[in-house]
Amino acid sequence: MLKIDDLMQSYPEFANIINLISEQNPLQKKRINNFISSQDLDYWKYAEEICYRLSRTFLKNREEQIEAARSYNRMSMDFLREQIRFSKTGVYRLDNASSAEKDVYNNPEVMRYYMVGLFLSYLLWPNHFKILCFLRKYVDRLKDIKRYIDIAPGHGLFAMEVIKKFPEIMAVLLDISDTSIMMTNEILSAFGIKEKNFRFINGDFLSAHIDEKEFDFITMGEVLEHVNNAPDFLKRVNAILKKEGSVFMSTCANCPAIDHVYHFHNIEEIRDLIQDSGFSIVNDVALPAEAVSQEECQKRFITVNYCAILEKRNRVR
Repeated sequence: MLKIDDLMQSYPEFANIINLISEQNPLQKKRINNFISSQDLDYWKYAEEICYRLSRTFLKNREEQIEAARSYNRMSMDFLREQIRFSKTGVYRLDNASSAEKDVYNNPEVMRYYMVGLFLSYLLWPNHFKILCFLRKYVDRLKDIKRYIDIAPGHGLFAMEVIKKFPEIMAVLLDISDTSIMMTNEILSAFGIKEKNFRFINGDFLSAHIDEKEFDFITMGEVLEHVNNAPDFLKRVNAILKKEGSVFMSTCANCPAIDHVYHFHNIEEIRDLIQDSGFSIVNDVALPAEAVSQEECQKRFITVNYCAILEKRNRVR
């Protein structure tokens, strides 16, 4: 097995980002090394490819690389502060999406560092990387997609994975944040995805006009915790899904953040909402942030990440 130092030399683009993050925040070094040292070569090759591609966007030069590392560390500290507060109060800091829209989504400086940091977290946080792998594994199995929508692409990583697999589709990318739309466009461009293959809608999913009535595939990564009305949101997702189509979704329970407003207390709440919205769960996974039972997670307000593949309940196979 290769040692971490050998791997860092073999994958310099990724190693550079890790080193910059660790230099700025030594507390992150141990956490990151514990994760990356246990990963296989496929992980390192994938991370290197991502960082190489990012050299066309927000990692073009040393200054931008330092800023990206700073964004990751700032975002990580935001999560830590919110978790500490939540452990004492048991409630999220925000209770409505309009506050998150004002403080985060419509604030370019905040939204930019937040999205850059979250993008990198999908390479460096165990649970986030597992969610990404869950999506990539499912997308790899898909045979044909003609109509695809990503609801709130945010940083653009999930949309990139889908469109890269199906380069001839016309994708719809809907987000309430101008900054997210700009970043998603950067990420798609970095991977050679042409503008003829996607179009953006800037708006709220519940009120936005969407021309396509039925989509073959829908992604909505880390979305439900950001909305006021998760039931109505999921019901509209069901309404625009083709009868034979499928949905990838991820969300979380007991997961405070600077823009989270819908508080799921446990995974069963999420599963109940999914089924009440007319979906069947084809496959799902719950990922506690600590190695304890879900009951203990709920009792101690420990975050549990969740992702699933959904289909319409009345789908005929």
